[in-house]
Amino acid sequence: MKIFINNKPRIESRPKLGGFKTMKKTLIPAFFLLTLFSTMALAANSKDEKLQASIRRLTYSGNNVVRYPSLSADGRWMIYIIEIKEEEKTTNAVKMMNVEDGKERELFRDGSLKGLSPFQDVPLIVGSKPPVLSARGEVAVFALSLGGPASILDHYLAVVNTDGSNFWLTSFPIEALKGKDLESFEFKSGDWERISNYALSSDGKRIACVLKGHLGPKRYGNSSAIIFLEPSKKEQRTILAPDFQSKWVWPSFPCQPLTGGGWAFSMSGNGQIIIFGAQSSSDKNDYDLYLVGWDGAKMKRITEFHDRWFSLADISHDGQKVVFFYSGKTEKEIGTYEVRTDGSKLKYLESRITPQIEFFDMSGNGRYLLYKNIYKGMILDLDRGLERVAFDESTAGYVQGLFPMDFPQFPAFWSPSIISLEGDRILLVGPPAAKEKPEVYLLSLKMK
Repeated sequence: MKIFINNKPRIESRPKLGGFKTMKKTLIPAFFLLTLFSTMALAANSKDEKLQASIRRLTYSGNNVVRYPSLSADGRWMIYIIEIKEEEKTTNAVKMMNVEDGKERELFRDGSLKGLSPFQDVPLIVGSKPPVLSARGEVAVFALSLGGPASILDHYLAVVNTDGSNFWLTSFPIEALKGKDLESFEFKSGDWERISNYALSSDGKRIACVLKGHLGPKRYGNSSAIIFLEPSKKEQRTILAPDFQSKWVWPSFPCQPLTGGGWAFSMSGNGQIIIFGAQSSSDKNDYDLYLVGWDGAKMKRITEFHDRWFSLADISHDGQKVVFFYSGKTEKEIGTYEVRTDGSKLKYLESRITPQIEFFDMSGNGRYLLYKNIYKGMILDLDRGLERVAFDESTAGYVQGLFPMDFPQFPAFWSPSIISLEGDRILLVGPPAAKEKPEVYLLSLKMK
C-alpha cells in the first residue's frame, strides 16, 4: 500500500425522529386519523402506480453491527462501517462490497495507522461520518478520528483507491493561522478541529469539505470553513473562511457556513457546483442557501428564506436542480422544495398521501425523490409528478422482525447516498429473524 501524507505547515440541533433523517418541528395529529387518511389515499391509487420491486439481503454480520451504508452511482458497489464484536472489545472497520456477487474487501480498521504531527503517536480510528464512493466504486472517502489520549472526532479525511492503492491521509491547516504564534494563543495545532461534512464528485477527483472549530482551549467561538481537495495533486484550497487576529473576523458576507452536523451541503456529480447554507447579514439568524463553483468564483444566493433551518440538500449530477428540506420558522412552509441552480422556479413539493414530503435522498439524474409514508417507502418522479410506492410489506423479499424495513439511519443533517444515478437501486435496512440489529438489503426497481 502506497501512503501519501498531507501535513502542511453551537449550532442548536434538533432531535431526530424515528427512521427519518430530516429534522422538523412536528404537530402530531391523532395517529389513527393519520393512518386512516394514508390508507384511504393509497387505496385510491391505481395498482399500476406501485413499482415492480424486489428486495435482496446484502450483509450477514452475525453478532456485529453494520452502519452507514452508501451506494455508488452505478448501483454496483456499497461501502459501510461495521462494528466487530470481540468479547468485551469493539473494533470498527470500513468495508466495501460488490453487490452483484457479495465479495468484500476491508479498506481500513481501527488502529491500523497513526496520526500526523503533533499526533504521530496516536492511533487512528474510524470516524463518525458515513463513507462515500465515487460513481463506479473506484475511490472511497471516509473520516478518521484520533483515539486516546487525544480523542478528537473526525479530525482527518482518508482518500483511497478501492483496490487498496494510493491511501492519502490529510489534515486541514487553517490558512488564517499561518505565521501566527500558536503557542501564545494556546493552540495545540494549526489545523481545523473537525470535519462536519464532505462530498465527492462522481469521478473521485474532487472533494468538498465543511470544517468546524480549532484546536485551542479558548476556542474563540465556533468558526467554520469550506475547503476543496484534489486527491490526485494532494492539494487543498480554502474557499470560505474567516481571518484571525485576536479573534475570528469575517471580511464580508456570506459567512459562517452551517456546520451543525453538516446541514445542507452537497456537490453535483460532475464536481462543478457545491451547495451550502451560510449567514447572509449581520442578523445572526439570517441564513440562506448558496452555490459556489469549483473555481471558488460565482458564489451566489439561491433562496430568500432568511432562516438557518435548511436541514438537507441534494443537487443533480448536471448541477441544474436542487432539492432541499426546510424545517424552520419563517413564513415559508415546512417541507421539501425544488429550485433551479440559478435561483428560479422555486417550488414546494406536495404529496397526495402524506401531510408533507420529508425527502430522504434524490437520484443523481435529478428525477426521483425518496421519502416515507408510515411504513411504506415512497418515490416521487419529479419529471412526471407521479407518486408511487417503492416498497411495502408485499414487496418480494421484504422481512418483518422487531421493526419494519426502512431507509438506513444517518447522522442528523447528513445527505445520504443510498440511491443509484438512475433511481433503480436503493439501499434498505431490516431486521432478520431473531436478530435485533438490522442488516443491509438492496431494493431493485423496474422504473417506467
